Amino acid sequence: MGKKVKVSVTIERDLLRKVERLSEHKSRSEVFEHALSAWVRQRARVALHQATEAYYLARSAEEREEDQRWAGVGDEAIRKSWRD
Repeated sequence: MGKKVKVSVTIERDLLRKVERLSEHKSRSEVFEHALSAWVRQRARVALHQATEAYYLARSAEEREEDQRWAGVGDEAIRKSWRD
């Protein structure tokens, strides 16, 4: 990771108590860094899912038909491999 920066945050006292109870002897900084990293990864997955969905929804009728033909080719190849 890059250079660390000190920040100040304000959170509810009860939430901080729960975090400290579950921290498994990690520092607050480690816990928050881990939580923020997980949040960033989750947001990246959501963005990828949205971009993928947008791509498929924007395909033309011709592109959808071509995809169906390629899927048929794959299906046939699998069926043939099972028979062999």
